[in-house]
Amino acid sequence: MSRHLISTVATEHRCDRCRAPIITAHDDGIPARVDTAPLPDRQAEIAALLDGKWTYTLTLNRHLIHRDAERITANNLTGTIHAEHKCAGPTQLTFDDLNGQQ
Repeated sequence: MSRHLISTVATEHRCDRCRAPIITAHDDGIPARVDTAPLPDRQAEIAALLDGKWTYTLTLNRHLIHRDAERITANNLTGTIHAEHKCAGPTQLTFDDLNGQQ
């Protein structure tokens, strides 16, 4: 019996905590949440990695693929590069947030 880890098509959502727009998907069974704005260049990716964020390629068929050291070096995935979403800071919850309304 072979087991496969799920990868899903990326969809746009809002972060449950800070309400920022994000892109979410599963990559090989691991949930991925990235900022919607692509990173503009290699220096921005380096800065994200130094900040402790994983980076992902959003492929043309709308999958998020984690960019490990090998994939960053090969640079052969087609798509835009996005940083893992991390909330910018403390936010204040509203009554609607607590009641699950959007």
